[in-house]
Amino acid sequence: MKKFISIFVLTLLVFPFTAFALPAEPGVSLPEVMSTTNDLFDIVRIAINWIFYALLVLAVIYILLIAIDYVVKGGQDPEKVKNNGKRLGYIIIGIVVALIAKGLIYLTCYLVTGGQSCRF
Repeated sequence: MKKFISIFVLTLLVFPFTAFALPAEPGVSLPEVMSTTNDLFDIVRIAINWIFYALLVLAVIYILLIAIDYVVKGGQDPEKVKNNGKRLGYIIIGIVVALIAKGLIYLTCYLVTGGQSCRF
């Protein structure tokens, strides 16, 4: 069962990157050099969004794994129930921290630019 779950999680993590192997549309080329600071902000924004959504997907996967662990082998053992509760608490704290960080990024952008270029 662990081998199946490991392969499943690995497939979920690797599969989206296969889209980068697709050729670009005809007539569309990647820029040689970043021309403005907006390009840099766009790259940072895209990286932050990827990390944020990857964190949320991993959190959901871990919550499902905890639920499976609880149902399969931890329902009767009070120690395992306590351990699963702690793990679930850590995941929820991680999600809350990620949401606060995302909100702080937007708030900072809004305060610095007046909301003109905040496209998070």
